[in-house]
Amino acid sequence: MLIYEAFNDTLKRYNISGKALAQVAGVSESLVSQFRWGEKGITDEMLDNLLLAIQKIAPGSRRYFCSLVAGEPIETAGWENVLSEISAEEIPELLMAIARCWKSVDHPSIYVTSALMQLPR
Repeated sequence: MLIYEAFNDTLKRYNISGKALAQVAGVSESLVSQFRWGEKGITDEMLDNLLLAIQKIAPGSRRYFCSLVAGEPIETAGWENVLSEISAEEIPELLMAIARCWKSVDHPSIYVTSALMQLPR
């Protein structure tokens, strides 16, 4: 799998918009769009910056991306396994992701499930 394909798959899996990613990474939406669709390459430094940003938005997303690039996609695990793998540094990010999900939906339990699906697998 090409890097831009793995990147785009990761954004889709974790429901990360190009706009949100651009804001967190401090880059233009155009750059994100062009890279995610394979229209423009980026530097190693820029890729690292984008991966740090997707990790801030959706904990576990960077790990998922790396697994795709390595050709070893992470298999789905039960919530207990997923939660046991999360680091202390990722807990506040997870809680913020759950809060954002909870705030913006009529059926919070569905969105909490969505937030949990964003955890590292």
